[in-house]
Amino acid sequence: MPKDKLKICLETSTYLPLTWTTPYSQDVINLIQYYRNDADFYIQDDCLTEALSYIHYQKNWFRHASVRIKKIAKILTDKQLNELSFPSTAFQILLGGKMWAQGLYLNFVRHTTFLYADLVDKVDFSDKRKGLLKLAGLIDERFEELQNKIEGHLIANEFEINFREILPYWGKFYLFMELPGPLKVKVWKIEEKFEKGPARIRDVFHYKSMIDSNIGFNKMIVANTGFSAHIKKELGKLEIELLCAKSRQMEIYE
Repeated sequence: MPKDKLKICLETSTYLPLTWTTPYSQDVINLIQYYRNDADFYIQDDCLTEALSYIHYQKNWFRHASVRIKKIAKILTDKQLNELSFPSTAFQILLGGKMWAQGLYLNFVRHTTFLYADLVDKVDFSDKRKGLLKLAGLIDERFEELQNKIEGHLIANEFEINFREILPYWGKFYLFMELPGPLKVKVWKIEEKFEKGPARIRDVFHYKSMIDSNIGFNKMIVANTGFSAHIKKELGKLEIELLCAKSRQMEIYE
């Protein structure tokens, strides 16, 4: 008689490292591979809603680098453009809109710079104006592609994650491994919606929803070292095992 498969829940913190490379990406994949033949993998729809918020921002000069790049390409004369060095100027534009930036905005432009930095490699800046406009177009394409991808996952009952499509983001040097074939992930929907609150409360919402579901989960894979402590503080105990992926940051730099 065949053994029942484990039911393993992914979470926002494990979905995102499978979308773009972070120090956690490699160990998230390792954990998935360890259980892959004996498990079905799930993700809650609110985790996808949360993931979508990372790429669902307004396309204005303050938020969207493409707008800033197009403006520079439009207002500078040929002489002014020729005095700029590339690709360093492209990164200066990627990194900033707001002059007196505070923590939240600094984190945001850091995120979007990681998101689009590899696109600079695809641009020939021998004609600097054309190069800037090319980069702006590539950024707009990625913005739309990522939104469409995550929105597609959100409305699906099941989707595939292709590990070879993980974006460079923090750097592909965090993901030097033989990548496995695509992973099927089932989406489970809940009627209750998360209201506003800090990320740690949303973590608890995801975990509590998993406990309350009728799916019968065995484990949850996360990539957040504080996740377990949040759950224990709010709920008193871990009713379902948490597997936390390890970061490769210390492995590389220490």
